[in-house]
Amino acid sequence: MFKKKLTSIRMKRIGPAHFECRLTPIGDPSMVVEWLHDGKPLAAANRLRMVNEFGYCSLDYEVAYARDSGVITCRATNKFGVDQTSATLIVKDEKGLVEESQLPEGRRAPTDDEYEKTKPDIVLVPEPARVLEGDIARFRCRVTGYPAPKVNWYLNGQLIRKSKRYRLRYDGIYYLEIVDIKSYDSGEVRIVADNPLGTTEHTVKLEIHLRKPSIGQKPLFITAIMSCSVSHGEVARFHACVSGMPRPEISWFHHGQPIQPTKNVVFHFDEVSNTAMLIIVDAFSEHAGQYTCRAANNAGEAACSATLTINREEEEGNVWIPVLKDIWERLKSS
Repeated sequence: MFKKKLTSIRMKRIGPAHFECRLTPIGDPSMVVEWLHDGKPLAAANRLRMVNEFGYCSLDYEVAYARDSGVITCRATNKFGVDQTSATLIVKDEKGLVEESQLPEGRRAPTDDEYEKTKPDIVLVPEPARVLEGDIARFRCRVTGYPAPKVNWYLNGQLIRKSKRYRLRYDGIYYLEIVDIKSYDSGEVRIVADNPLGTTEHTVKLEIHLRKPSIGQKPLFITAIMSCSVSHGEVARFHACVSGMPRPEISWFHHGQPIQPTKNVVFHFDEVSNTAMLIIVDAFSEHAGQYTCRAANNAGEAACSATLTINREEEEGNVWIPVLKDIWERLKSS
C-alpha cells in the first residue's frame, strides 16, 4: 500500500526529473516493485536510476526529453495483492536544440522533413469509467505519431466539442472531462487519432449510477418522557425533546392504544426547542397507566415510555383511620 503517492511533473525544457513514493510493509521479501511508462515496463538505463530501499521508491531521469512525456507508474506486488500510483511527466519539446547538442561533432539533428513518419498509436488508452449522476467523468490518453495526429473524442457516436460541460485539454496527455454527468450519457466514449499515415481508435464504457435519495436522520430522543404522579383532578404533563431530519411526526399512546386529542387531552409541539408535550387538563383514575411517545420519519422511528400515577384524596385520607382507631381505644381504656 502506498503511503505517499507520486506527484506529476511539468517541465518547460529538458533536464533532470525525480519521482518518489513510499509504501508498506517495509522489509517484505515477497515485494516486487516496477516502474512503467505509459503502461510499459521501464528498464534501468544510463540516464535512469531506480531505488527501492526500506519502503522508499524513486525514479530519476538524468535527462528527461520530450519523448519521455507520459504517465509514470510505480507498481508494487506481493503475495497479498497489487497496488500502484501514477503521475504524468510532461517535457516541452525544444525543436531538437538539446538533441543536437548531444550529437557527435559534425552531425546535426534531423529536420522536421527528416523525422520518421509513423501512423498514430494510442500508447496510453483511456480507462472505463463508473460515476454517480451529477459527478464528473474523467478520461485521459496519450497518442504518438508523426506528423502529429489529430485527436477527437466521441460520446455515443457524437463528436465532443469543447464547452462548459465538455472540458478538453492537452499537455502531452489528452484529457476529457464530462461535467454534471447525466443518466443519458451512459454508453461509450471513443478516442480517434488520425494523420496522413492512418487512423487508430479505442472505445471504453461509461456507466452512470443513480444516486440513492438521502434518507435523512432517524429520530432520537434527547430528553425522554418521565413518570409522574398527580392528585385526582390535577393537571398531568409529559414532555420530550426529539431530533430528526425531516422533522419527526409525534404520536401518543396509552397502554399501547393511540390517543386522540380532546378538550381534556391536548397535544403540543414547540418547533423552537423541538419539544413534544402531552397535557391532561383534569387527570382522573382512568388516565393512570403507561404512556408512550413515538417519533417517526422516513429514516426510522424511536419511542420512549413512562407511567402516570393518580392519587385519590379519599385514599390518602384512609391512611389515618388505623391511627384514629388506636387513639380511640386508648381513650376508652383510660
